[in-house]
Amino acid sequence: MNKIDRAAWLAERQLGIGGSECAAALGLDPYITQRELWERKLGRLPEIEDNERMAAGRHIEPAIAAWAVEKYGLNLRMRHQSLVHRSFKFMRANVDRLIVGERRGVELKNVDRLIVQRSNEWGDEGSNDVPERHYLQCQHYMEVLAFDAWDLIACIGGNELRRYHIERDEELIEQIVEREQSFWACVVREEPPPFDFDHHSTIPLLKKLYPGTNGETIVLPPDALDYHRVMSNAARQVKRYEAVVDGCKAHLLDLIGAAAVGALPGNIGEYRRKVVHRRGYAVEPTSYIDFRFKSIKGDANDE
Repeated sequence: MNKIDRAAWLAERQLGIGGSECAAALGLDPYITQRELWERKLGRLPEIEDNERMAAGRHIEPAIAAWAVEKYGLNLRMRHQSLVHRSFKFMRANVDRLIVGERRGVELKNVDRLIVQRSNEWGDEGSNDVPERHYLQCQHYMEVLAFDAWDLIACIGGNELRRYHIERDEELIEQIVEREQSFWACVVREEPPPFDFDHHSTIPLLKKLYPGTNGETIVLPPDALDYHRVMSNAARQVKRYEAVVDGCKAHLLDLIGAAAVGALPGNIGEYRRKVVHRRGYAVEPTSYIDFRFKSIKGDANDE
């Protein structure tokens, strides 16, 4: 995507809610909050700069599509335009592929295998078990195009292709339309949704919104004292628990001594020590002992 195409794509995104933004508009995206999406729609935040991961996704997408054609016998075509809902003009869709001869679209994903292994969001091929934000994206597309089905084809770890089948869910789509409409009304009125203070992305967002200082001193409202006390108490508790962890770790290291493996009683699991050598590149070469627990029963928190 060249600079001109990217600029046009960014301008198009300001006109409504796309499928990849559906979860955020509903307040269900693990990476971006409603407030951040709202700020971006009003142009109050700089657009995310193009990076290697985004570039990789664009370059790999055609290969995933070609692989899907070969593996599943699909006849795919691209739709080189932004599609708009027949009634709700704020609902937009830039789909990856459509299946020729069927009222079914295809969403293509390039997924890191570690992400799949560390979560329970990706099910077996042929199921509809995909991360919620992707599931909502497909439902959004089905509503915009008035389709009854959508496939999500994921390339996992660069060497495994899975095809997931997602059917139209009318009850869910009704909620999507209602909540996207409510969000877009906030954009039109320039009425900000509240911050999700528990979301991990909110502090980085606040730093972007307030990057500097005006040099003033203000008196904070009374509830600021409550937040200060809770935060201070929590910080002290964290330090205490960190000391407990370090103390227990020291006891275990002393019990294991020079051994490579220390097995816990009851066949629960084992602690392993090994020497790790780091080669010297920009820094001097070092060696250290890697010490970690390996569960026998599959849950490191059993005991």
